[in-house]
Amino acid sequence: MCLFVLIPKTADSFAGYFVSFFFGFILGAIPFGYLMGRIKKIDIRRYGSGNIGFTNVNRVLGFWFALPVLLFDFAKGFLPTLFASRLELLPTWVGTGALFGHIFSPFLKFRGGKGVATLFGVALALTPVSFVLSIGLFAIILFAFSYVSLASISFALALPIITFILNDNQTIFFFTLLFGIMLILTHRSNIRRLVKKQEAKFSIKK
Repeated sequence: MCLFVLIPKTADSFAGYFVSFFFGFILGAIPFGYLMGRIKKIDIRRYGSGNIGFTNVNRVLGFWFALPVLLFDFAKGFLPTLFASRLELLPTWVGTGALFGHIFSPFLKFRGGKGVATLFGVALALTPVSFVLSIGLFAIILFAFSYVSLASISFALALPIITFILNDNQTIFFFTLLFGIMLILTHRSNIRRLVKKQEAKFSIKK
């Protein structure tokens, strides 16, 4: 069942939508993967796949530098969405803003990551049961094939389907569908490499 059923009436207006989205967008835009690279005095965008997310940071800098990136990217989706109602904001719009902020970070000239970890956080806050089942599929696909991209795409497809089956809140379903489409779009190059059997497999780099 969704954690958020009642939305404060003060947030249910155009201004409420905008403020909610902007709040999530600014927090989601913080490029933790890029900042971790700067700590090591490199621009992570110039190495590996050029992405600022966990997988590329792991590939370039190693797991112990990538793990904080994963946690922070997850948290910037989860925490703002989870506590949005307490701030009289709309959780779905805060979550959407966080995802857009990560993918189109104004701090990196409106370029960012693919949004996987941030979507994990948003999904857990909005619809935890759907998240748990979808992340289970993610883990199975990753373990079976070692492709993070394939596992992420599977998660993106499963999340709205499971939400539709288990949750009668049409608003939550609409947003999970939007999130899924966004995630698939950010993985266009990965899909091409998967089709050509050129996609790199995941392994933990120490």
